[in-house]
Amino acid sequence: MKKRRITALLLASAMLLSLGACGSQPSGDAPHKQPTVGKQAQEPKKSSRGNIVKHIGEEAGISGKDGKDVADWTVTNIVIGPQCDGPNKENPQAGHFVELDINAVTTADFDPNKLGSLSVGEPYMWKYIQKDGTQWNGMPGSTAAESCMADTEKLPSTINKGIKAHGKVVFDLPSTDGTLVYTQGGSLGWEYPLGK
Repeated sequence: MKKRRITALLLASAMLLSLGACGSQPSGDAPHKQPTVGKQAQEPKKSSRGNIVKHIGEEAGISGKDGKDVADWTVTNIVIGPQCDGPNKENPQAGHFVELDINAVTTADFDPNKLGSLSVGEPYMWKYIQKDGTQWNGMPGSTAAESCMADTEKLPSTINKGIKAHGKVVFDLPSTDGTLVYTQGGSLGWEYPLGK
């Protein structure tokens, strides 16, 4: 499995640009670290939206200025229609529950002041793109999704420096054949197709 990275320096620059803090355009359009195989660099597979496409078992992450890992996460399973066992469980509001099982780790060099907390465990930080490419106007998070699992089963919603975590994230979606999209710091991101 190939690691795909976003360098922290370029991500932070992109965040500043998106906030209007700088009037110039970034130089270059490939802030993703290119992993090497032998002596050849491989460009990560990207969607038409410019996000890195990931699947079950593939590691995603962020590297620091020196190129070393500062945050990694892996979706280890995708469950369509998970069995809810939360004490106050509700039916899905949008139509379908989808669960991602995620392992995440950050190093002591991960800087949430520059990058923001790693929020792969927060369903409200994700977007849902339907199979036809339409971005759903709703929110992938809901009170019903929050009620599906006991708190002890959930991935923490924010992860700061020097942390290892694993758990489940439940989404409340209108369909189950689209793509979940996670962005870190409002810039480039990662996509997880749900359909086969």
